[in-house]
Amino acid sequence: MTLKIFLTIGGFFVLDDNNEIISTKTFEPDPAYVSTKIFNLERYNESEELDEILEEYADTEIKTNSSLIRDFIRSRGRKVSLDNSSEDFYSFQSSLFSYLAKHTGIKTDEIYHQLVRETNILISKKRVAVASQRTDKMVVHAILSLDDIVTTINLFMSRIREWYGIHFPEILKEVENHETFCKIITEIGARQFYSKKALEQYGFSNKKIERINNLAKSSMGAEYDNKDLLPLQRLTQQTLQLFEEKRALENWIDEQINKIAPNLKAIVGSAIAARLIALAGGLQEMALLPSSTIQLLGAEKALFRSLKTGAKPPKHGVIYQTPELHSCKWWQRGNIARAIAGKLTIAARIDAFQGEYRGDELKMDLERKIEEIKEKYSEPPKGKQDPALTRQQKPRGKSKPRSRQKSYDRSKSRKYKGKNYSKKGKNR
Repeated sequence: MTLKIFLTIGGFFVLDDNNEIISTKTFEPDPAYVSTKIFNLERYNESEELDEILEEYADTEIKTNSSLIRDFIRSRGRKVSLDNSSEDFYSFQSSLFSYLAKHTGIKTDEIYHQLVRETNILISKKRVAVASQRTDKMVVHAILSLDDIVTTINLFMSRIREWYGIHFPEILKEVENHETFCKIITEIGARQFYSKKALEQYGFSNKKIERINNLAKSSMGAEYDNKDLLPLQRLTQQTLQLFEEKRALENWIDEQINKIAPNLKAIVGSAIAARLIALAGGLQEMALLPSSTIQLLGAEKALFRSLKTGAKPPKHGVIYQTPELHSCKWWQRGNIARAIAGKLTIAARIDAFQGEYRGDELKMDLERKIEEIKEKYSEPPKGKQDPALTRQQKPRGKSKPRSRQKSYDRSKSRKYKGKNYSKKGKNR
């Protein structure tokens, strides 16, 4: 005997070879109840009703018109075939209303259509809620927020250095680290309070401490007191908080990437992996991209410029930040970028579809491939130069000479036409 299992808005119907109903597992005619049952089958591959049917009809050939039922039965180790085009299934669909009216609480067309509509709305809401809980979407916003924090820090530091430079201009070249610079302003303040003991806590060498201390004593900057620097110190305190937020966000991104994309992290690190996911729009979106697109993520402007102007297309995007690509010879970058993009494509698909961890294996394969590329292309191609050097050698400022503007003759103007502005005569 061949079982035919149908999924309807009213529940599961089981038919035999003669298209007679031999078993039913009906749902309550409640949209919330029906949507939960169907969504659990779709999302979590769970159904008490189907488990009971399989237990009741063991060792029986099964056909179904639903891919959800097919996937469920296959996960239980049973054979099943998907068939939604035979006459048996068409006849069941044509008699669906009579079956529902007989075996369920759906007695009228109005109840049926209302139940279908409300159930589909609830299922859609559940799908949206699950999609919103995707951690990779949170990582996308986190990496964009990190960019905003870095931009804000750079903006603040430009203002802070110019502001404090009025008082102590000599320190600007001595302290290049922005965070250390803010700490000095916040904790020490005016230059007259500088001392060797106060500068020791910032990790400077003895020579640098001596030099900064001497510069503070002989500075040619304006005389300020700590009271004058209070607004600047409040700004540096806010900037130091931004540095703390930046570190906390980077740690959170690293933890999340380790959970959702461990294979990507093993190849390029958490920072670049998060950046690639953000540029692709999500981990699943990245998994669907070809390796050629992943290779150019982050270089969209250069790509469209090449399409518009006919210039050479870019060889890489964000992946240029990887040490393997950043430190290689210029003529090897195209091949190495393709190799990295290929491994990233495999890693993204494994992570997106919850495969096993293969990061170490992919990393070793990539390193071996890069070594082969470096050995094969150890010498630059003949007749070609480094594009960076070629750009530097381009002549600058040799534009065409501007044509001399002709003097404007007011006599030809429509406004002054017919009037005499000569020195000898006057227009009356």
